[in-house]
Amino acid sequence: MPTPSAAELQAEEARVYTALFDEIYGEPRMYVLNEQSTPGMEGVEALESIIGTYLPRFTELETGTAENFRLRNETAASLPADMELGPPYILLTDSDFRQIFALNTSGWSVFYDRYPNSPGMTTVSRVGFNDDLTQALLYAATWSNWLAGSGHYYLLEKVDGTWQIIQQVMAWIS
Repeated sequence: MPTPSAAELQAEEARVYTALFDEIYGEPRMYVLNEQSTPGMEGVEALESIIGTYLPRFTELETGTAENFRLRNETAASLPADMELGPPYILLTDSDFRQIFALNTSGWSVFYDRYPNSPGMTTVSRVGFNDDLTQALLYAATWSNWLAGSGHYYLLEKVDGTWQIIQQVMAWIS
């Protein structure tokens, strides 16, 4: 099996994000994505703990997919600004996010005034793939208000050319 190019891998990763967002958010909207990827709420520093805690809960996870997830999430990465996700999206830096919420205690009101059609702030990991790009593993979290958010690990499978969620594991909820 030939190794996919960086561009092919980036395009496939965008297709996984699109399938996941379509499933968890429903109708198309605007997405507000954290510019930096992370393998979980605790960040890259907790990668080994994340792998030991959450990945064993997946019954269909292939070893190669898990290893690729580890490799692709050893460091935080900036998400590409040119991904094809369908609906429009904004990449929000941590400083932009802090600036919105430093304005006053109505940070979420300010956030939704700026991004009225978004489901909140979404953070994702890099996608781990198996060798033939038919299985994908990623982390995604969304905060939609002060005490409203959750983070999950998702296992997807490509069936007839379409990515489908086959299992999810909750990491946290607020």
